[in-house]
Amino acid sequence: MHQSFLSRALLLALPLLVGCRDAARSSSATPAPPAAEFVLAAGDSAFWLTSDSAGIRFRGAPLELARYGGRFFELYVVDDDHSFLGADLVGQSVYRRDLRTGDSVIVFTDSLLPQLAREYASKHPDDHPLEPDEEPDDDPELRATATIDLGAAHGPFVSYSLHTDVERDREPLWHTSRRGVLDLRTGRAATLADVAGPQAKVVERDVRALGVPPHHAFDARSFAITTLDGAPAIAYAFPGAGEGDDGHLFPLTPIRIADPIWWRDVAVTLPTTFAEGSREVWRHNGYAVVVRYDSTGDATLAIRDSTSREWKVGHVSGPATRIYWLDGPAVDGDTRHALARAFTEAAGYGADSRVAVNVGKRRLFLASRPSPSH
Repeated sequence: MHQSFLSRALLLALPLLVGCRDAARSSSATPAPPAAEFVLAAGDSAFWLTSDSAGIRFRGAPLELARYGGRFFELYVVDDDHSFLGADLVGQSVYRRDLRTGDSVIVFTDSLLPQLAREYASKHPDDHPLEPDEEPDDDPELRATATIDLGAAHGPFVSYSLHTDVERDREPLWHTSRRGVLDLRTGRAATLADVAGPQAKVVERDVRALGVPPHHAFDARSFAITTLDGAPAIAYAFPGAGEGDDGHLFPLTPIRIADPIWWRDVAVTLPTTFAEGSREVWRHNGYAVVVRYDSTGDATLAIRDSTSREWKVGHVSGPATRIYWLDGPAVDGDTRHALARAFTEAAGYGADSRVAVNVGKRRLFLASRPSPSH
């Protein structure tokens, strides 16, 4: 009797033992991803990934971020409308917003459009600047538009390119283009000495030695920061002004510079590029971040643990340029809260509202953007 009871008990327990063994196999077949947390800057967006034993959380938002001095800042472009009834004049300005305080300050504004507006007002005293609900004439005497394109932020510096088109009655289209670097700490244009330190004189000497091409001019501040094989480089471009090709940039081959002091904080955010640019890899805290590009330029993000096991996360806008690590050392609660608020706000106003957009002929800045303050 006792032996029969034991036999039945073992038979009943056998499925439980098999179930436990199968569960263990299932657990080992789907291990937890590595612990990781970072913000990836890619295209004109930012992607926040958090990974731990609970899984992977991933969100994106149309944010252009910079980080220096341990703080995050959002960069965005706003249209400046200087129009009159007979002149359609729209410039642009760049703002820097502190994610912790929400305060925005202007770090760059186009100077040509305000100048054109003053000249027009002087020649046309009977005209008046447009009110918010007014539109310029269908065929204005003067039309001018400035466009600022921001490059990747490198620590406290962000490069930009500026192109302005000017069209007058019975005159050919005239335009001008230049490059530049903004120092986000001061809100002013950066000099080559600010960026390259003592190497600035050598770089400028080498650029001048090349000679200035016809219809262009040398401008000591018409350069951008770029990278060559992961190292800092200066990309000069002679600014242009005039009709046709005369109004376009004349770019030079980037010049490698020795690492400035500020580059140490930038270097850890940059990837190593493999397979002729088809794959970029960042390594940090025992894990790796991998971005792969297909033939169309579409980018796929994955994370990899120390055993090269990989977890595909999803698609990101390309190109991926840098990673801001939120672990090792871990960011404080105020920074995390500021980032979460910025991502939530950005998700609400959409991918195009970081810059002013056209509504009919009038340029209106979306109300969902934080109000700039000077």
